[in-house]
Amino acid sequence: MLPLLLSVLALAAPAEKPRVITPDEAAKHVGEVVVVQGTISQMAVTVNLTTHINFGGQYPNHVFTATIFKAKQTLFPGVKDYDGKLVQVQGLVHLYRGKPEIVLTEPEQIRLAE
Repeated sequence: MLPLLLSVLALAAPAEKPRVITPDEAAKHVGEVVVVQGTISQMAVTVNLTTHINFGGQYPNHVFTATIFKAKQTLFPGVKDYDGKLVQVQGLVHLYRGKPEIVLTEPEQIRLAE
């Protein structure tokens, strides 16, 4: 049974890496899992303790945002150190108030770009 399982696993196609796009392109990829690479232009924490990481300008003129809700804040202890830096954000793009957004739920979804 084990050899059969190993042969099936060997035939399985490796998972495709998500496409790397710019913040300006994110609106064209709603419903897709992508990696958005860009420089953070603003980090803002709202009254309800949601963190908005904006790219391509400051709110409300930004082109893309990555959002961390209050319940997940403790998973991202060093995220404020990324302000002004070139980063990659990975996840499913959706629209929020007409702007493309990725909601961050795992720390692996955001990293400094190489």
